[in-house]
Amino acid sequence: MNLRVIRGLVGLGLLAALGAAASLPAAPASTGAYQVELLVFRANSPPAGEDLSTPAEGRGFTAPGPGDSPPPDLLRSLDASQMQLGSMASKLRASGEWTVLAHAAWVQTATDWPHHAGLRLEQLGINAAGLQGTVYLEHGQYLHLGFDLQLGSAPPWSLRELRKIRFNEKNYFDHPGFGVIAIVSPAHVAG
Repeated sequence: MNLRVIRGLVGLGLLAALGAAASLPAAPASTGAYQVELLVFRANSPPAGEDLSTPAEGRGFTAPGPGDSPPPDLLRSLDASQMQLGSMASKLRASGEWTVLAHAAWVQTATDWPHHAGLRLEQLGINAAGLQGTVYLEHGQYLHLGFDLQLGSAPPWSLRELRKIRFNEKNYFDHPGFGVIAIVSPAHVAG
């Protein structure tokens, strides 16, 4: 995967691209609801010379906290008019180098850090051929977003990472053959 092209598209700074989130401020107080949008894409020509089937290390996934944590609540799905990554999806498609597998947005609650209870892609209405896995959103002192995804079979490609994020910023999670761009924002819940 040509990371320079993707990083240019995403517009991430050097610290964000390297996942250096140590200087992130604490997550602000919220209503407990978050708008999550993701764009999952794969390379049309996976890079040669890499073993794309090597299992992901699971960066950021620590041992879960004590007790069972219930999964987050999926509050509602959002339509295309409420999404922010539409132009990014168009750029990826127009490049000819990428296939967009999924583009979805929804509002959910977060689980407590570090319980690692997430929402399955099927629950989010994402039913792309060969793509399966879970999205994690956890809140503690910081907000964490993560993915445990598999693409294809025999053996599948895997992407497994959980890290600190900032609200309203594009976050890039990558594997040599596919990637995710995601944005998380505080959501206003009608009451």
